[in-house]
Amino acid sequence: MRIRSDRKEGNPIMKKFKTLSAILTSLLFFALITSCGKKEDAKTEEGKAEGSAAVATLSPELEKGKEAFEMNCASCHGEKGAGDGPGGANLNPKPRDYRLPAEQWKNGPTAEGITKTLNEGIPGSGMVPYKHLGDETIQSLAKYVMHLHEGK
Repeated sequence: MRIRSDRKEGNPIMKKFKTLSAILTSLLFFALITSCGKKEDAKTEEGKAEGSAAVATLSPELEKGKEAFEMNCASCHGEKGAGDGPGGANLNPKPRDYRLPAEQWKNGPTAEGITKTLNEGIPGSGMVPYKHLGDETIQSLAKYVMHLHEGK
């Protein structure tokens, strides 16, 4: 049986692959570590910018609406309703930015208009109906969206 010389010395292609894999793994690890730190730094800076004022507490109904928003809406509309969520990045039209003036809303920024949007969706857009959430949750969610629109 004849032994190939490249096996004794190691296959050059495998050596390059292992080296490349090690480099890519190191870069990925470095990117994850640095991005985690930036997120925390951004939150810290945001907290400094707001000063030491106490954070306003939400009513129980707004808290329920906020929880429903975070679970169902924030992925497209963003945490603060600016239409900048990662799920909405490739949607056309883009998700609603709740800070926009009332005339730019399809059904208006009122409880009735938001409830209609949540129940029926917006045809021709990524906004699907959320009727399955139930009337009570939709009512709380509508009030929370109005809260975001008012900039509180």
